[in-house]
Amino acid sequence: MRLTKLMKFEAFIVVARISWEQKKAIIYLNPEFAKKNGIREGDVVSVIKGERKANFRVKFLDTAPENGGMIPNSIYTSYLLDFNTFKNFRAYIEIVEEEESKPEEIVDIIMNKK
Repeated sequence: MRLTKLMKFEAFIVVARISWEQKKAIIYLNPEFAKKNGIREGDVVSVIKGERKANFRVKFLDTAPENGGMIPNSIYTSYLLDFNTFKNFRAYIEIVEEEESKPEEIVDIIMNKK
């Protein structure tokens, strides 16, 4: 078990408006940020904002913000965000041993929320 699986890291996340992977739960992390926090390409991480969280597969991107990453505009970002934080936000990231979130799971959470 990696020690980093027990830790959360604060990250600055930018919402990318155009992506060829909008239907996948992908987060593009800055390679240096990821390395510093023990995150490997291909890991699954939870992005946690308040009481909401979604799981994303990690890919590295040199142009991602140096203190975090970028998530394509998708159902995942719509779920995590509110109108005050529409283009970027601060969240916590933790490595998980789960699969990335599926769109139908997010829809189910939204529809069943009381």
